[in-house]
Amino acid sequence: MKKTVKIPSQIRLQTEFFEGYGMEELIKTIIVLAISAVIAYIVYKIAQTTIIATFIVIGSTVLTVVFLTKNRSGFSMLDNIKNIVKYELMQKGYKYERGNYHKEEK
Repeated sequence: MKKTVKIPSQIRLQTEFFEGYGMEELIKTIIVLAISAVIAYIVYKIAQTTIIATFIVIGSTVLTVVFLTKNRSGFSMLDNIKNIVKYELMQKGYKYERGNYHKEEK
């Protein structure tokens, strides 16, 4: 027999660096940081300006942290966007025409 236990929302099941941002989010942020560093290096080689490359790295990292940080209900901004897109793709469109459907009188 399994017994369910209710866990208060203030208690976190995983280690978090700050509220809503744990190890899973950190790993995703590091991946984005590495990809943006490569892109920034390519941009630097083409444009020869460090400011654009720096903004690419810092901007992508900050946006990743903002998008991945979960709120008190356990959803991040990225989760909300995924749910909205999923909901919109589930919707079906039905075309119909309004017509005159009265019975003909004889």
